[in-house]
Amino acid sequence: MRLWLTGLWLLSGIWAGVARADKPLQVLVGMNKPPYIQVDSSDGYEIELLREVARVMQLPAEFTYVPNKRIFTLLQQGIGDIATLQIKAEGNPKIFYSCPYIRYQNVAVTLAANQISLNDVADLAPLSVLAFQNAVQVLPEAFQRIALTSPSYRETVDQRTQVEMLQKQRVQVVVMDMNIFFYYNSKAEQSAQVQIHPLFAPTFYRAAFRSKELASAFNQALQQVQKSSAYTLLQERYFGNATAAAPPPCNPNEL
Repeated sequence: MRLWLTGLWLLSGIWAGVARADKPLQVLVGMNKPPYIQVDSSDGYEIELLREVARVMQLPAEFTYVPNKRIFTLLQQGIGDIATLQIKAEGNPKIFYSCPYIRYQNVAVTLAANQISLNDVADLAPLSVLAFQNAVQVLPEAFQRIALTSPSYRETVDQRTQVEMLQKQRVQVVVMDMNIFFYYNSKAEQSAQVQIHPLFAPTFYRAAFRSKELASAFNQALQQVQKSSAYTLLQERYFGNATAAAPPPCNPNEL
């Protein structure tokens, strides 16, 4: 019990130190991307998860919505405290990464009526593909090769457009997170049956920081949140599944 109380005291000290040193956390997040990010109402699964982590850190959070491609660049320029949706990159001693805090499951989607068979990423090569912004940086090298050589490959920041283009048969394949697809597809004016092709492994995203102390405090808080009932309830509310966006449990010592 004494050891546990000592650990709790030290943890509280870390968070208190961060809280004293900083104003409200300035969190750089992507643009409108329901069910993860809903700009108009300032909520969505990812926003509420990050807000809960900040609450455990005893800090309020303020969100700035920017295109995914700009998030990390702005952090490097000294803007914001946290850059979300990052893949860990080596070789930059001034940037510190959290544990993975969210899981995306990208898939390829086609219209069932078109009877397109996709068994491998290479099968996308002859098809017209509309992917999410930054897909070439996130998805495997085999996908990157197709994207760089195909004249029929495009990316968009507006993921509603992906679903609309597919349903109107203006593209043969859309590549996007499965939860985002289902959200927009449920609201589409015309909604034909689709086929989901699980070509990609899950993507685990981290938060990036300029401060090692802040990254450590974030990890400690994230671990607490992941162990709470609020964490599973949040996923059930947005996805109908208690593990729909859960990455592996956080190791708070991982930096």
